[in-house]
Amino acid sequence: MKRKHRIIKISLLLIIMFASLCLFGCVAVGKKTAIISDIKIAFKGTYKVDPYMEKNMPRTVAILPFIDESKSQKGTEIVRRGFYNHISSLPYKDMELFRVDHLLRKAGLDDPVTISNTSPEALKEILNVDAVIFGTISNFDKFFAGIYSQVSVGAEIKMYDTKGHFLWKGKHVARIHEGGISTTPVGIVASIIAAAMNIRDIQLLRACDDLFREMVKTIPAVKYAEALRKPHIEMLAQDSKGEPRKAGDIIKVALKGDPGMQAWFDMGGFKKGIDMEEVEPGGYVGSYRVVPGDNIKDVVVTGYLSDDAGNTTSWVDATRTVTLDTTPPNAPKNLTATSRDNRVVLSWDKNTEDDLSGYIVYRSDTPLSGFKNIGQTEFTGFEDENAINLTTCYYKISAIDLAGNESSNDGPVTGTAVPPGPTYVKGNLEKNTIWYAGASPYIIEDTVIVSERCSLLIEPGTIIKSSGGGLVIRGGIIASGGKTQVITFLSSNESVGENVGESVWEGILFDSVKGDKNLLAFCRIKDAATGVEIKSSSPEIRNCEFVKNDIGIKIIGGFSNPQIEECIIHDNSSTGIEIIDGARVSITNNRINNNNAGLLIQDAGSVSVKGNLIINNKGCGIVVKNSQAAISKNNIYDNTPSDMEGAFHGKAADADDNWWGKADWHDLLSNTTGRINIKTILDGPYPDGKPIAIPVITENPGGRIDTDSILAFSDSPYRITNDLILDNGATLYIQPGVMLLFDKQFSIIAKNGGVAARGTKDNPIIFTSSGSSPSPGDYRHAVCFSEPTKVSSFFKYCKFEYATTAIDVRHGMPE
Repeated sequence: MKRKHRIIKISLLLIIMFASLCLFGCVAVGKKTAIISDIKIAFKGTYKVDPYMEKNMPRTVAILPFIDESKSQKGTEIVRRGFYNHISSLPYKDMELFRVDHLLRKAGLDDPVTISNTSPEALKEILNVDAVIFGTISNFDKFFAGIYSQVSVGAEIKMYDTKGHFLWKGKHVARIHEGGISTTPVGIVASIIAAAMNIRDIQLLRACDDLFREMVKTIPAVKYAEALRKPHIEMLAQDSKGEPRKAGDIIKVALKGDPGMQAWFDMGGFKKGIDMEEVEPGGYVGSYRVVPGDNIKDVVVTGYLSDDAGNTTSWVDATRTVTLDTTPPNAPKNLTATSRDNRVVLSWDKNTEDDLSGYIVYRSDTPLSGFKNIGQTEFTGFEDENAINLTTCYYKISAIDLAGNESSNDGPVTGTAVPPGPTYVKGNLEKNTIWYAGASPYIIEDTVIVSERCSLLIEPGTIIKSSGGGLVIRGGIIASGGKTQVITFLSSNESVGENVGESVWEGILFDSVKGDKNLLAFCRIKDAATGVEIKSSSPEIRNCEFVKNDIGIKIIGGFSNPQIEECIIHDNSSTGIEIIDGARVSITNNRINNNNAGLLIQDAGSVSVKGNLIINNKGCGIVVKNSQAAISKNNIYDNTPSDMEGAFHGKAADADDNWWGKADWHDLLSNTTGRINIKTILDGPYPDGKPIAIPVITENPGGRIDTDSILAFSDSPYRITNDLILDNGATLYIQPGVMLLFDKQFSIIAKNGGVAARGTKDNPIIFTSSGSSPSPGDYRHAVCFSEPTKVSSFFKYCKFEYATTAIDVRHGMPE
């Protein structure tokens, strides 16, 4: 049985090798038997030559891209190159195909149908030739069954000169039916061609050869053609098989034609004039070794044969192109190892290269050497099923492309298989410790303390549940999950959340941590009294979710300076982020929504709030009191009762360049309170919105105001040193808490204008004298309505002092 199977296998191998030589017809190869094939060819063709051509023979010709009516994917280029090879035997100067395509693309022509509809005159301007050749493929059919094959290739070719005159056309269909192959290939050229091509390629080339061999003989040529008879080429092939080649690879090119000639080949416009050696009569071989920096795609190889008189024939490889790729892919990023029972699961980010072939996984027992290939995959994950529980291994990953170029390695990362959980923990950790995903869930029975000189590493995907106690960090922690492997902290009581405040756990506390390499990334912290409390520490918190805690994040103390980035902080019953007692912090690109209060910044140090979305918080979006806060480039809107609340005493918070839900600054007056410095707002949501100025009066007002303007609490008090005249329909908006100090005899005079002064019970607007010892009548009027106007005015929670007449209403009806 084995002997029979071996004979069949050898026979199939010989069939493929023998078929590769049938293209040579009856050409002898070496000293042994020639190729003999039982071939029946059915050929019918028509052609037409216009008499005009006899006296207007073109010298230079360009073969345009063919139209494919056969619905094949590769037929157009194969047939086009086949025609190019045959017409190159005529004494025309034909333009190289790659140059034709390049010039057409530069002119914006890359669709064969569009090109065929372009006039020959226009094509002359682009290609600078005497004649152009159009082609339409009507047949491109292949049928293979065992050793029997049938191929049908048909085309209609037309030649026009570039003045628009019809010159010649031909129409043929070539069909080849073949079965039966004998003898063994002999010779260097035959071996290269047999290795380079399969039976399908050979049959297609043979059909193209039969299609055009006689057709091109019907094309009239110049009378001195015999004197310029070109060398004959039968065949050209290269052994890249259309697959990308990397640095160090050798590409061999074989040409079969007339003996005793000079031969060379080009690789498109990339490399030209690569010498070929005649290794047997009429058989020429050349090679090119790929070197670093060679990067080309789908380049056509063209072979040349020249006699001593300089007559030269060219022939292109019609079925294959050459692609050289010496650039390795980028190294994969973010390799992580997750522990499982007797397994280690690896994952990494997907590479984006178009020519990526896959990834190679390496493992070692030591971190620096001894890495061995343990597998290859096309996916962004791999399971080491040979891992042994509680034995640490080291892993690296590289990417490989279709040419075989391999990237540098990402890693190593450590991976340790572990028995499954639950794992119970409590008390002090006195040495470096790892919590493994495979040992989840970790149950905090009582408070766990990471001691000063120790660190805790938590693997991606780990689950930590607490029955009440917290996790106290005094040394260090790295809890870095991933988008699909989030580290979860939550209460072990599954009913938490049904009754707010019931059975919550203490959360994570950074307690005066001296090191700055503490990280929480891709963590979900839920059901805690305070999700993360930071006391005199500076951890980095990014891509985390804080949900259904009392306080999401609390930052305390002048030695605190954490970074909070890309987090989602929502549905916390008290505050999303609370910053107090001199703490500094950078809060960037977070989503803070549906909390009681979004941010509470009170008695803090330098606080930067930038790029955040702060919406739908029920107890104010941002509260700033007595703090150095810079709040800019955020989207802040739809918070109740206001978007931002500042203190009415002390330094003003800076809040320029935010989007407040509308580009109309009038609503901002009711959605912000307190000492907040806002001179510009965005006209659309960040990051696309552009700053626009709002009309805040920053200096002591006086003179004429023709447009709506604001007296802001952040710039209060204002001193009126001259009559302030409102005209041209302008309204003067005065924020709660503003104080206006009037010099003697001066007033606000509303001509065609109005005043909107809405104070609050706790922060009234005060109109008073600027004198050091004020008395009644120090100034004439707080506001005088001197002329008729349609502009409304209103006063609410305002206090008027020391005026002769507080409000002098000569016209209108202010509220």
